[in-house]
Amino acid sequence: MKKHILLEKAFVYPIPKKKPKLSGYNFSAEKGYWIREDGLPLVEDDSTPKPKTKKHDVETGEDQKGE
Repeated sequence: MKKHILLEKAFVYPIPKKKPKLSGYNFSAEKGYWIREDGLPLVEDDSTPKPKTKKHDVETGEDQKGE
């Protein structure tokens, strides 16, 4: 059986396996975000890696429509 054209033509990006290390943080279910032991929210801590896009999109800067 032939694959669907989108499955044949779509470029598949590798999924990054990098997970941020959250040692020293606890998730606050009440607030809905991660908090460091001293009370600083994870999003305000510049020393930890953050997701680059909300949906973890792969931003290439290239138009892939013609490929």
